[in-house]
Amino acid sequence: MAHVRSLFFEGVASESETRAQQAKRLGRPSSLIWNITNRCNLLCSHCYMAADGHVKPDQLSDEQAYEMVDRMEEAGVPVVFLSGGEPMMRPNFWEILKRINKAGVQPTISTNCTFVTPKAAQRLAENGVRFIATSIYGPEYYHDALTQVPGTYQKVVKAIKNLRAAGVKVAVKTALTRETYEFIYDIVTLAKELDCSLLYICDLITSGRSAGEENMRVSVDQWRRLCDFVVDDMLDPASSLEYDIGAIPSTIPYIAEKLVARGVDVSKGLKRFQTFSACPVGQGHMTINSEGGVMPCQFAQDWTVGNIHDISFDEATSRLYELDAADSSGQCAPEACDYSRICRGCRVKAWQATGNAFIEDTTCILDTNGERTLPVTAREEAVAAGHVAPCAVSGC
Repeated sequence: MAHVRSLFFEGVASESETRAQQAKRLGRPSSLIWNITNRCNLLCSHCYMAADGHVKPDQLSDEQAYEMVDRMEEAGVPVVFLSGGEPMMRPNFWEILKRINKAGVQPTISTNCTFVTPKAAQRLAENGVRFIATSIYGPEYYHDALTQVPGTYQKVVKAIKNLRAAGVKVAVKTALTRETYEFIYDIVTLAKELDCSLLYICDLITSGRSAGEENMRVSVDQWRRLCDFVVDDMLDPASSLEYDIGAIPSTIPYIAEKLVARGVDVSKGLKRFQTFSACPVGQGHMTINSEGGVMPCQFAQDWTVGNIHDISFDEATSRLYELDAADSSGQCAPEACDYSRICRGCRVKAWQATGNAFIEDTTCILDTNGERTLPVTAREEAVAAGHVAPCAVSGC
């Protein structure tokens, strides 16, 4: 995950990026995604969790959820993304949100927006929610077919308008596949028309209901064309849309190279890479599932480093940071790619393919024989400057 505009310029996510960097320097979780329930009222055909109407038998109880909020506050978590399933289906959703806001942790909600009425939008704003993330996959006929629930598209559009009227910013999410690629530029236009602040574009994760569908991923050339469009749009003075790209971290150095070729100073982004790589695994990012499992990434629900029932937030954070000590192999190895430490490849794709999270990412969009044009600061210099948490340093 990387907020591209905020990374290289100034954008809507600049504040959250700064808070995340500060948390990591203190050895704390830089961000937390909390799947408070696995239940969902939609049945999206690509859902990497295969979420449905059922509650997991070991889901955290209400009291355990409230205790979790207290522990987040003690651990200094700067921001939490409440997700699911559909988080608003959890009966005590509003009480969890209220406690998070009271604890001083910044809440963001990832929701399909089918429950966001005008009253709910106002209530979200009153409970400290400044950002909502919701999904649009294409035009109405396609979106409703993918979610398998008629009328979903219209509910999302109305909810976005309700949220903007309540002063809540909106991020539109979409999964990029061979089917949705033809809609992506229309989704950009729609996001701007609806006054959304951010567009999150995620490469297809082949787990859950999309398991085994690797052939549905778009081509390298298609990703490159999309990144070229993002560069053009960010350099357009009339555009302020933030872009966030997920599950394909090689897009970030690719975009940086394109900016350099256009005469743009990318030093702001390179400084950020002294603290974070484009792949969040081992970078202070933490996901907790509905049963308390601690995961390096929300896209790998079967890759856990422990359960929050059994370990402290400090121990969970330490175990996640330890993952940063391992170098990737193959074309993602430091000796094979100068960008190894600013990109690292998608560790989840490696995990899902082989069970080894540190093999090469075969979906890289960089030219493996091309010249590397970014003046990347050495990892050792970043450590010496105090930008990297000690537990993230190889050999500790």
